[in-house]
Amino acid sequence: MRILIFSNAYKPTISGVVTSISLFRRGLIEAGHEVHLIVPEYEDYEDDEPYIFRFPALDLPDPIDLSLVFPFRTTMWPTVRGLKPTLIHTQHPILMGELGADFAQDLGLPLVFTFNTRYDVFAQKYIPIASKLAGIVTDEIIKRYLEKCTHIVALTPSTRDFILSEYKVDVPVSIVPVPVDLSQYRNLEPQRVRARLGLEDAELLLYVGRLAEEKNLPFLLQAFVYIASMRPRARLVLVGRGLSERSLQRLACKLGIDNRVIFAGSVPHSEVPHYTAAADLFVFPSPVDTQGVVLLEAMAASVPVVAVEAPGPRDVLTGGGGVLVPLDERVFAETVVALLEDESRRRELGAQAVQVAQQYSVPSATARLIAVYEQAIAAA
Repeated sequence: MRILIFSNAYKPTISGVVTSISLFRRGLIEAGHEVHLIVPEYEDYEDDEPYIFRFPALDLPDPIDLSLVFPFRTTMWPTVRGLKPTLIHTQHPILMGELGADFAQDLGLPLVFTFNTRYDVFAQKYIPIASKLAGIVTDEIIKRYLEKCTHIVALTPSTRDFILSEYKVDVPVSIVPVPVDLSQYRNLEPQRVRARLGLEDAELLLYVGRLAEEKNLPFLLQAFVYIASMRPRARLVLVGRGLSERSLQRLACKLGIDNRVIFAGSVPHSEVPHYTAAADLFVFPSPVDTQGVVLLEAMAASVPVVAVEAPGPRDVLTGGGGVLVPLDERVFAETVVALLEDESRRRELGAQAVQVAQQYSVPSATARLIAVYEQAIAAA
């Protein structure tokens, strides 16, 4: 197959979608398929991979870390037509996603779409004026986009159930989780990371992800106030950048925990396994993630997870490896403290976590995606 993927983001941006594209691309190529990408260009960034087609985009300033593509159909048409793809796979329902859908229709190709996030929740978070209306409008946009698709990919069973119940689609919806590159979890160097952060003897709580409003990070800081009062050696490390970074730093100062919360900024994805291995616990307050690949990245490093009860984490932690707690700061804090006090329980959960992560290998997830492609081609 010759697969053409459209995405609003790719390297050097660090995100779950970018990680997913990169890992699946590698898996598909190793399985004997061609994978071409149409993505935004980034200033001063050059690809070291073949078959990546960049188009003009506006680089947004830090800490947004995003390049906003100008989706000019006429400039892309010769590239798309010349590639003669077998199918088109889109990662977003707007901008590049809209173009991908249009090209699929024009060329009579199957369109596969990965439902990467709860777009209705995302819109309400970022459009504070008339947020309810924004959610309704977004729902209508998503519904119309799904009607163009030949096959829809959901990251978890909960997401599949949401798509089927909310949008009443009449095309197949298959579960294909984002994989984890398990080969990166050998020869880990947690002490190197701890030394870099100056936390050799700390009880290290780690969050990795965007510092964004929908991630519910003020909840985590509030919970950490309780944790810090009970565990003097506890430190919270936040890895990532985002629009909420400065407001979170101000909140940490206001709460009196700024000397115990480390904003580590972005780190290369190859460094994430070492950071996760350095942690005693991985803490995840987001109630909206459709999967939360960072959970699996922590679990692959044998680190237990404490996560807010939500569909994505619930699906990931079905086989063990962590604890789900209600959206209550005190309960979250007490759960973390109880695990910090119980080393044998942490080791037990860590062993479960590794076993769960093994189910998300790149070859395994890629085989599921190939099956989706084959079904889409047959249906089209």
